[in-house]
Amino acid sequence: MIRPWTKNDLEAVQHVLWETWLDAYGSFIPRSDLETYFENHYNLDALTTLMATEGIDGLLAEVNGEVVGFARTTYDKAENRFTVTSLYVLPQHQGEGLGQKLLESAEKIAARYGADSVWLGVMEQNTRALEWYQRIGFTFVEVAPFVMGSTTVPHLIGYRPLKAEARGTAP
Repeated sequence: MIRPWTKNDLEAVQHVLWETWLDAYGSFIPRSDLETYFENHYNLDALTTLMATEGIDGLLAEVNGEVVGFARTTYDKAENRFTVTSLYVLPQHQGEGLGQKLLESAEKIAARYGADSVWLGVMEQNTRALEWYQRIGFTFVEVAPFVMGSTTVPHLIGYRPLKAEARGTAP
C-alpha cells in the first residue's frame, strides 16, 4: 500500500532512510559522514519542518502494516520542476515493485502540480539504483557534486517525462 506520510510516521521514515543508506552508500561514504548528514538533515525536527513545507510531499510504502519504503518530492512552482528528492526501499523489500509504485504515486502528484516530467538525482556509485532508473526510462543530463560530511560524490541529475496515465491523458 502507498499512502501519504503523517507526523506519526517520522521515526519509521528515519528507519527506512538509515537502513537503506547503509546498504546503498556504506561502501563509498564513511559511516561517520552518513551519521552527520542524517543527524543534520533527517532529525525529527527537520522532518517535521519538511512535512509542513508547501510543495513538499511524502509517500510511504507499507507491507503488512510496516513502513518499508519512502519517497519525498519537491515542487518548485517558479521553475515548474517536480523532483523526487528521496526514494528508498528497505533492502529486504527491493525487487517487490515498491519503488515503482512509489514513483507512480509521485508522478500523480507531479501531474496535479502541472509538471510534465519528474526529475531526480542518484549518486554515480549507487549503481543498482542508477541502472534501475535508466532501465525505467530516466535520462541523465547533468552531474553535480553531492556532499555528505567530508565526502563529495558525483550526483547524476536526470528526468523522465510523465506517463500519459499520470497526466490523466491515457491514449
